[in-house]
This record gives sequence, C-alpha cells and structure tokens, in this order.
Amino acid sequence: MKRTLIAIAALCLLGVNGHAQGTFTPPSSEGWIRTSSTQRQSEFPKVNADGEYWFRFRAPGTAQDVKLNFGGVDFPAQQDADGYWNVITKAPKVGYMITYLVIDGVRFMDFGLEASYSNGWVGVVEVPSPQDDYYLMRDVPHGEVREHWFYSNVEQKWRRAYVYTPAEYETNPDKRYPVLYLQHGAGENETEWTHSGYAAIIADNLIAEGKLEPLVIVMNNDFVYRPGDTRGRLALPPDWAGNFEEMFLNEALPDIESHYRVIADAQHRAMAGLSLGGMLTNAVGIKHSDLFSYYGIFSGGIVSHPEQIQRNVVKHIFITAGSQENPQRVIDNVKELNDMGIKATSYISPDTAHEWQTWRRSLHEFLQVIFR
Repeated sequence: MKRTLIAIAALCLLGVNGHAQGTFTPPSSEGWIRTSSTQRQSEFPKVNADGEYWFRFRAPGTAQDVKLNFGGVDFPAQQDADGYWNVITKAPKVGYMITYLVIDGVRFMDFGLEASYSNGWVGVVEVPSPQDDYYLMRDVPHGEVREHWFYSNVEQKWRRAYVYTPAEYETNPDKRYPVLYLQHGAGENETEWTHSGYAAIIADNLIAEGKLEPLVIVMNNDFVYRPGDTRGRLALPPDWAGNFEEMFLNEALPDIESHYRVIADAQHRAMAGLSLGGMLTNAVGIKHSDLFSYYGIFSGGIVSHPEQIQRNVVKHIFITAGSQENPQRVIDNVKELNDMGIKATSYISPDTAHEWQTWRRSLHEFLQVIFR
C-alpha cells in the first residue's frame, strides 16, 4: 500500500519533477485522431487509419519499468524528450479492450480513457469490429433505458434495476410487451449490459429490421446480500443463488409487472445472462421453468438439471460460448437437450473468449429466436 501511494504521488507531481530520457521520437500528428474511448479532456490515446493506437502518458520520474496492458497483452513503453511515455501498436483483438498502465509492477488506470465498470473501474478502448455492425448506433427509432428503484425485503435496502423500453412504448399506452430478464456477470453490475454490452442499441436495430418483436428488457444486479452475509470469493454471498432466487421471484418480477406494461405469463417471459448471470439463469430460471419460455446461457455453463424442465412451457434454450472457451461442452449439452425433446440451439462466437464480444454476439443471436 505504501509503495502504491508513493507511486500515485509521484505520478501527480511528475509535471514539475519529471526527467526525460528521450528514447522515443513521436511521429507526426497528421492522420492521428482521438479514439471513440478517449475522454473529452484528454488528447490521447489516438488512432490512425491503419488501425494503430498511440498511447501517451506520464509516469513517475523514478520509473524504471513502464508498460501498457492493452486487451490483456503487455507492451513496453518508451519515453520521449518531453518526459512522456509512449506505446504505438495495433489492437490485439476487437471490441471491449480493458487498458491500464503497469509502472514498476504497480497497476494504474489510464486516465486518458473513459471509465467503465468491470471488476472495479477500468479504462476501456472500444476497438471497431467491421463484422459486428449490429451494435453501432443507427438512424432508427430508439428506446429508453430507465433507472428503476425498488425496495427489497430480502436485503432490507433499495435496489436498482435498469429497464429498457422500446421506442414505441410511450406512443402505445394500451399495448403490453414480452419481457426479457437479462443478467450480468460476476465482474459487472446492472449497468453493464447497456454500457458495455450495448443491449439497447442491439435491440433498437433488430426491432427496426423486423427481426425482433418490441419488448421490455430488465437488467437486475446479480448480487443479493441478506443482512449479516459475509462476502466470499468474487464477493458472492454464501447462498448466492438462493438469495437471488427469493429477491428475483418474490420482489423483482412482481415489481416490474406492477410498474411496466409487460405480459405476465410464461409464454411472454425470457431469462438470460452471461457468465454468473448464465449460472443464475440455470440455477434459478430453469428451476422455475413454469415461469419462462425462453432461456439464454452465455458463457455460463450448461443446463445441469434438464429433468426439471417443463417441456410444455419451455420453447427454446439457447446456449453459447466463445470459440476459445469450451465450445464442445455447449454443443454436447444442446444435443442432449434435443435428444430429450427439448428445443435447444447453440452459438459459438468465432475467435473470442470469456469477453464482451462473445456476449454481444450471443445477445444479438438470442434476441432473434425469442417471442417469435
């Protein structure tokens, strides 16, 4: 801790006390523009037409080993004559790339970037992916994402959910909508499906294309703590599934159905989630398969108790993984479900691992098979 505080103090004072080594010659600024992820008060990082990213930042004057971690890959930094450290490189992958500095073994956020929440606040570079244009903002009617609060007797405190309503919601006051309950992963919170997963944009685009019926999407927080719960691995409460089950079924669902015009029957309910959210979909949603007709498990394991599934209610189970995860397990589970007479399909995201690009693609595919 002492070492970290010293490094932070030195980082703040460098503009006065820094000493340059001058081993890096910056390129001409021509052709370089700020990235879409660069925060408004910063000039760096920048990107050029060749897809090269230029990071430029300060480090303490005593720093010996300065690196940039970009999408999980370390890149050595070089100091220029003005005392700034620089990295110029192409992105290791496309999509949501967590990026941070490592200075003499101490990790720092790159304050040139906008912050996102993923296992804490992090800087993120959004690397364009030409094959994934479905989550880009288009000139189509756009829905709204609402911050919705409700009181939980399980936790004995107020909880927040994010709720997407389609563009036509306000202009059709007599219409009721199907509803998808969409859960995040262990490293995220209820904001992440809209902020990092672009769920609202994906839904807007699919509705405009006629590939998705207008729907409501509810994004609850996975973590439910009873008073006195201790925090274990990944900050999960001891009975993480049981706590969520009681809150979700007894509080969240009735609350949404009393405040939003959703159709309150199994045929018009879906549940899905990524990673831990997929595990909750399995442990809680499929356990109560009389309440939901559609399920999506994204990088969240497989259906572990298919005998619990009410086949007269469940219409489709959609299971996904990145090609760099364990796709064969998903494929085998889908075959097992179909052999039991339960309709299931799989999606394997090419060239991705346990990451947002897998889950954005998974959601895009899943939304096209529900409520059809």
